[in-house]
Amino acid sequence: MEDFDSEESQSEYKRIDENFERTEIEGLKNLLKHFDRIHDKLFTFKNILIAGFFALSKIENSISVKTVLIPIINLCFLMFIEYEMMEKSRFEASITTQNFDKFESHGRRISRTNWYSLLSIVSTLIVTIVFLWYLLSN
Repeated sequence: MEDFDSEESQSEYKRIDENFERTEIEGLKNLLKHFDRIHDKLFTFKNILIAGFFALSKIENSISVKTVLIPIINLCFLMFIEYEMMEKSRFEASITTQNFDKFESHGRRISRTNWYSLLSIVSTLIVTIVFLWYLLSN
């Protein structure tokens, strides 16, 4: 009777472990979906900021058209992040043929890209503040 309980509990632990593994894999997929959604919204918002800076420079003579470079540079930074994410996916698409020595640099690249994403969010906030400052000061 004790062996039966032991086998039953082992199979239960195995089932729980498999569920955790599936949850972990699903969590990683969702994480990338969330990054994509955030980046899509940032792209849209940055395009709105570019149009806003153009409009401000045409409406208000004291604001130079060159100020539109602020959100354009910010948009280019986000495009660089998207490129990095594409390279990450390219690496993972051929992960079984990759050399083991590339895995460490791949992990560092992912970590760097995550920091870049956070920096992009912060820089967009700063560009928004600059835009609002221009808007409200004139």
